Amino acid sequence: MMKRSLQIASLAALCSLAGWAQEFRATITGRVLDGSGALISGATVKAVNAGTNETNTVTTDASGVYSIPFLRPGQYTLTATQAGFKTAVRSNISLAISQVAGIDITMEVGQLTDSITVEANAAVLETQTASRSGVIDTKTIADLPLNARNPFMLGATQAGVTFRGAAIWQRPFDNGAIAEWSINGGQQSRNEFLMDGAPNNAQLGGNNIAYVPVVDAVQEFAIQTNSYDAAYGRTGGGVVNVILKSGGAQHHGS
Repeated sequence: MMKRSLQIASLAALCSLAGWAQEFRATITGRVLDGSGALISGATVKAVNAGTNETNTVTTDASGVYSIPFLRPGQYTLTATQAGFKTAVRSNISLAISQVAGIDITMEVGQLTDSITVEANAAVLETQTASRSGVIDTKTIADLPLNARNPFMLGATQAGVTFRGAAIWQRPFDNGAIAEWSINGGQQSRNEFLMDGAPNNAQLGGNNIAYVPVVDAVQEFAIQTNSYDAAYGRTGGGVVNVILKSGGAQHHGS
């Protein structure tokens, strides 16, 4: 009985590690510096989700480095405060699925009640990982025509991604044929499908997709073609990671 209990506990631990590894949320990391380039330790850095007002707050370490993990993809405002410095604000930061955004913040000497706002109009470059991926965002999903209203078919808009199934099998309930993707030259039906970070593969009948979400429920999805890190595995092809829409501070719907 004791041996069986230990086996169950070990299996549960492995499952929890696998669930943690396949993370779909984003991370913001970087350094806080003064005007001369010196690092500022003990500064408070806050990330606020523009859609939900969810707030995550951290403090820079002795090296002036901060990291804010587990951020749901979307628009964010980043604020840094420290006594003796003006409040630094970075707005309109767009985070995609599993993105690790490197953002350094420069603070100027002054009163804490004063603030300097920098609006991020350009996309944040991916400098923290070697992963190569393309994101099909909310606007693309809403604007482009979709055969059979199947969101996965928009994967064909990405470089190196080819649908190898017949056109008739693009219907959302044809789970098997929808998985017939060749990503970056890999074999078809050898890809990993995730939904909100959880496995979405059905092994019955092959490496199929377990569930195809309604297109109106999809916020965005990313296709990693190669160089994905050790957080992902079980595939000889690519990784397709879908996230569903969540609630927000404003009423919306269709």
